[in-house]
Amino acid sequence: MKILAGPNSEQMTQKLVEHLNLNQLGLSYKYFTDGETYLQVEGILDKDDVIIVQTTFPHQEKSLLELIFLAKTVKEMGADKVIAVVPYLSYARADRKRVEGEVISHSVIMDLLSAVEIDTMVTINVHNPEAFHKTAEKMEKYNLSAIPAIIDYFKEKTDKNWIVVGPDKGSKEDIDVLARELSLPSYILEKYRDPISHEVNFEEVKFECKSKSIILLDDIITSGGTALKAIKMLLEKNPLSIQFVVIHPLAEGKVFNEMREMGVKDILTVNTVPREDMEQIDISYMISKFIEEKFL
Repeated sequence: MKILAGPNSEQMTQKLVEHLNLNQLGLSYKYFTDGETYLQVEGILDKDDVIIVQTTFPHQEKSLLELIFLAKTVKEMGADKVIAVVPYLSYARADRKRVEGEVISHSVIMDLLSAVEIDTMVTINVHNPEAFHKTAEKMEKYNLSAIPAIIDYFKEKTDKNWIVVGPDKGSKEDIDVLARELSLPSYILEKYRDPISHEVNFEEVKFECKSKSIILLDDIITSGGTALKAIKMLLEKNPLSIQFVVIHPLAEGKVFNEMREMGVKDILTVNTVPREDMEQIDISYMISKFIEEKFL
């Protein structure tokens, strides 16, 4: 088995190489002035299985195309099986049709990845696991959870004055696991969308926050509007502190700066999307253990 780092995941790939002691294929790439990408895979393949590591954070389309190009190329070079490790899978939220004519982008993307003969995909906390597993039926798919890594991070940091809060009902499963493993109470905010303006708001907080340290856990942040409203509402209840934790940190730096200005004590993210402007939990060991147990 060999491993190949996509342009978006060189740091993650290096950590996997160290954990798994795999031979790494080389990759030369550059970007032309018109925005197109040049890629050249360097190495020899003779019926080897190949792991391609490529997270698909912005620009999503370029990241996905690079993954498609690399998968097709290593197959042509003689790879037997292609395993795509995609820590953040973009377009996964567009998983159902709400109005006539709306594109179900998630299904289209998965069909494209299957068409270039990606045999297996491994991703982290995909938006809708059920939709993910129903797409591209010929592809073997695994959706890993970053929650165990988050649990390990907090295990020695919390006490009886901490609580775990989720921003909506969709976060309940992860919130329940985190709270149970840390032996903490958990609560879910009641979110609603105005039928006319479509603006998201929250029902009044009904649980005790005063003098509590809050872990506010979200799976993804993009514009930050919903998270900022949740933080503002919680801060009005006079907690001791709020630690905002997000698995896929896609928002611009100014969103996180606004959180800090509001009074958020700490911001913690997972390196499904690499960032240098905040603390990140490294999940490379978790991914490598899965690869070792499943494929080696």
